[in-house]
Amino acid sequence: MSTDIQSADALPWLAPAQARLRTMLSSERMPHGLMLQAPPGLGTALLARWIVNLVMCAGTDGPRPCGACKPCRQLQAGTHPDLIWVAREEDARQLQVQQIRDLSAALCLKSHGGGYKAAVIAEADFMNANAANALLKTLEEPSPQTLLILCSARPSRLPATVISRCQRLKIAAPKADDARQWLNSIHARDDWPKILEHAANEPLRALNLAESGFAELDTDMSSALEGLSQGRMDIVATAERWAKANLADRLDWLETWLTRTLRQAALPAAGLPSVPQATKIRRLYRLLGRVRGLKFEQNTSLNMQLAAEELLLQTEAALS
Repeated sequence: MSTDIQSADALPWLAPAQARLRTMLSSERMPHGLMLQAPPGLGTALLARWIVNLVMCAGTDGPRPCGACKPCRQLQAGTHPDLIWVAREEDARQLQVQQIRDLSAALCLKSHGGGYKAAVIAEADFMNANAANALLKTLEEPSPQTLLILCSARPSRLPATVISRCQRLKIAAPKADDARQWLNSIHARDDWPKILEHAANEPLRALNLAESGFAELDTDMSSALEGLSQGRMDIVATAERWAKANLADRLDWLETWLTRTLRQAALPAAGLPSVPQATKIRRLYRLLGRVRGLKFEQNTSLNMQLAAEELLLQTEAALS
């Protein structure tokens, strides 16, 4: 199964944001700096491209973007000269300060078509301090008819000075039933509820999980937990395998499993938990904290194989 979603119009949970943005444009309240705040599995990059299309569209009849005018055709072909798209370079852990400086310089130039110039910073959370500082002047002193869109899953990683100079637009995940209905319209399968749980109810993330073999991952992780609980796992070999393949998906799976397990442990029960049970709960909470920390550290210089070994040892201790 391979699905290529190419338009924000195909994602119904983005419709409220699209309606709001149309209103902002028609009332001449489109900001110079716009931050799209949403988890990566909701399609912020597609929405950013749609917003650029909205402001650059030259159509005069009917709703914008029209899809037929010259700017719309150029954007569809990826050849519009007034759009700058900034993303991490291959294998780069961060956005580089020179990328932001080049973007700022390009936005200072006059547009080729006499209309808007636009720039999109995908994964803006990955700007380092120098890159964020280089962006500030552009946000503080924007050129006329420029639009800078930052896509952010974790705004807390960005300096407050950057956040305060952008208008924030939060994108909410759809309800579970709506997400499942949309996914079934793409490809009907019985395990969407389970996949959605592991995808934090983000439909595009769930779709990617399904296409990358979630059933096999689920079986492998369940087997790993069983092996760890019984003390019969080769931790070094398993850590090496995890570090080389799907570590991010494995951490997401483990985070979901721990969250579900701890939620069940917190359900009201007769009396207080026993001392061994309370000790195990504390260990699971510490393990959950480590999993979440490791998710943030994946894009650092941390030795991921050693980190995976440490995680497996901590998991073994928590399950024993």
